[in-house]
Amino acid sequence: MKLKKIASLAMAGVMAVSMLAGCSTTSVQPEPTPDPDPTPNSNYGTTLWNYLDEGKKNITFEANSTLDGYLQTAVNGVGSLAVYSSYWLGDTVVEVNTDGIKADVSDADSTVDADPNTVYLLDSLTGAAKRLQSLTGAANDTLAVSDKNYNGMEAVLNQIGTNNVMNKTDDDITAVALYVVDGSVNIDNALYEVAQDLDEVFMDLDYTGNNTNQGHEYVYKYTGSVSVVSKAISRDGANVNFIAVQVDRTTVQR
Repeated sequence: MKLKKIASLAMAGVMAVSMLAGCSTTSVQPEPTPDPDPTPNSNYGTTLWNYLDEGKKNITFEANSTLDGYLQTAVNGVGSLAVYSSYWLGDTVVEVNTDGIKADVSDADSTVDADPNTVYLLDSLTGAAKRLQSLTGAANDTLAVSDKNYNGMEAVLNQIGTNNVMNKTDDDITAVALYVVDGSVNIDNALYEVAQDLDEVFMDLDYTGNNTNQGHEYVYKYTGSVSVVSKAISRDGANVNFIAVQVDRTTVQR
């Protein structure tokens, strides 16, 4: 009898050890790590920033759905005939503002009676620039990148007065540039040209400013965004691309 009890206890012990051993080898699968959010393909700002040279150090870029909507609204008013009249631009990326554009048209088939190196856009194209300025509240109210009257992008962001004296404040400022290019030009190539045009502007942006009258010093941050909208030319089934670049200056330290 004693032997039977001993044998039973021994068997129970073996079974218990086996069960514990089984539990100890059970692996716990780790929770899978989610993939990081990919950079949106539509974030043209990242592409433009990568093409900058010295200007990279003064500005960052991010997607801006508001600018996307504003540019679409502005371009909606552009007629196909107005776009076609500038189709001679070929692979040239041209700045558009409320006054017109400057381009070398010496080899172009143009009937414009003006300076051979200046072509003024039709009303609907200049109207698109005016509409974009109104929607964005751009301080460079002609959307010019540079302007002899201190109304260009760099001048308004750096608050350069008409007497070329710095009048710094803690105001937040927005400036916008608008370009148009033949739709057959690869968008990355077009953004490269835009980046080269704006690089010196970004390089010269002031990240600190003084107001000597009030004895204040400010620290600024610049954030850029890029939007691209395609406009079809119903006459031949082709298209052009409008490229808007917005720069916002915000004061991060007063």
